[in-house]
Amino acid sequence: MSTVEQLMTKEEVAHAAAVTTQAVSNWARRHPKNFPQLVRRGSQDGYLTSAVAAWLDGRRIPRPALLPGERQGTTYGERFRSAVGYPVPPATVDPMPELAAELLDERLWSPLERLLRKSEVPAVFEAIVLSLLCLRDASPVDWAAISRSSIDTIHGVVTQAWQRRAAPLSTATTVLRDAPATVYGRHQLLNIVRILDDVRTPGDKVFEYLLDQFARFRHSSPDEYLVPAGLASLMVRMVDPAPGSRVHDPCCGLGNLLVAAGKHMTRMAGSGSPVALTGRAATARTWSLATMNAAIHGIRIDLGDGPPSDPGEIDAEPGRFDVVLLNPPFGMRNWSLPTARSARPWPYGEPSPHNVTMAWLQAAVEALAPGGRAAVIMPYNATFALTVREREIRGAMVERGAVRCVVALPSHLFRETTVPVTVWILAHPGDTAGEEVLFVDARGATRKIGPTHRVLTELGCQAVLDAYQGWMNKTAALPIATEDFAATTATVTEIREHSYDLQPSTYLNQRRQVVTARRTSPTLPALRSNLARLDDEARTADLTLDRCLERLVSWTR
Repeated sequence: MSTVEQLMTKEEVAHAAAVTTQAVSNWARRHPKNFPQLVRRGSQDGYLTSAVAAWLDGRRIPRPALLPGERQGTTYGERFRSAVGYPVPPATVDPMPELAAELLDERLWSPLERLLRKSEVPAVFEAIVLSLLCLRDASPVDWAAISRSSIDTIHGVVTQAWQRRAAPLSTATTVLRDAPATVYGRHQLLNIVRILDDVRTPGDKVFEYLLDQFARFRHSSPDEYLVPAGLASLMVRMVDPAPGSRVHDPCCGLGNLLVAAGKHMTRMAGSGSPVALTGRAATARTWSLATMNAAIHGIRIDLGDGPPSDPGEIDAEPGRFDVVLLNPPFGMRNWSLPTARSARPWPYGEPSPHNVTMAWLQAAVEALAPGGRAAVIMPYNATFALTVREREIRGAMVERGAVRCVVALPSHLFRETTVPVTVWILAHPGDTAGEEVLFVDARGATRKIGPTHRVLTELGCQAVLDAYQGWMNKTAALPIATEDFAATTATVTEIREHSYDLQPSTYLNQRRQVVTARRTSPTLPALRSNLARLDDEARTADLTLDRCLERLVSWTR
């Protein structure tokens, strides 16, 4: 039975957060874009409890305003949740700590990897492991029966449990139905079940962890690359899908971008709000894994009944979506268009039949509704390829305002390729054309894990987000140059003069002389620390002002 989420008045929010009503009004006035919106339900207006809790999670309480027993660093969200009895939802829990990851390395991946190295078909082994994990998460009763099975009964019990699953999850996990009933096959099933049963980490976290480990193991992909979790989160935060937005991924791979969007929208609107997520998986493998990924995260994503008949087909319905997220396969050689799409001209120019990147960029823009925006991963060479056709397409996109931002990222960010990539933020072509493009160099905003692999740091992601949002709001002081990060803008005229070269370094190098030298620049952590200090001081000033106003009101009564 579904429940209707509670609405809270401004006064109730203030009481739960232990602040004045005026403080809540100040928050709403100063943060109109992300402070929770009032919801009308019948004759009542109020704020969704989940939305208020999520917003307050990001606001630390100034030291002078801490209550007895609250430690330094406590957020208003923690205080609010404690007051109203609202738990921390999975979408807002911090990423898996390093200790938990080390335990998973030891207790989960190490024994699984030993089995994986003995398996005849690694892709089937991966599918069996992830399908069993979904089964464990979906039905504790069935899992209890499975975990008690013997070598003689394991295959039949797993098959019966699979039969009780509804579509599309049953379709995505048919590998369980088809698992070999040989002695070796039953031994493998039993060993995997025992390993999974020994891990108590939430299923969604384990699923994300295993996707990353399987990608690391194979070093390459038969179809599409796994988007790193940090990069998926950054892309979603940049395009910021609002509650009710129509979000689409025309080549969704394992579904990471759509899952990240679902988490973001749920966090903003509350778990009871509808989320419109659709995707198109190119192969049977990616369709199955994306379906499982959505199911184990509890996020409803419409992926259709299965993959298209032609995995090389590029398609996105024109003008339908508020947000498009895309990490396409760069190396497709034999790509094609659906018959209905081939009758329409390309909006910015005919792409090369031997290079699919410009086709994907145009498909993403074409799918946007008015006011829509897209975040697309592209290989770095898409920013400067010198063929006449590609340069003309880039030029048409820039001139018509479709390109808003290009973010350069380092190599070795993906498990399955070492290619350096960029993120393009695109806009609907019918919107007001921009006079400039933001260029961001975030290649240094990473840290190394292992010999070569790199991950985006939270500070690095926040720096990119701050620069982009500040530029969009016309509050950013550009150019920016630190040891780890740089950002600047270039006008359409400048870009035209550089033959539509969209490498961030092209425009950042021109502005080096107007920024402080690298060795004297403040570091990114120092800048973030200073910003946090100023934010605390601003909140302290808010509280002081509120108290003064309360005294004035009491004197005038």
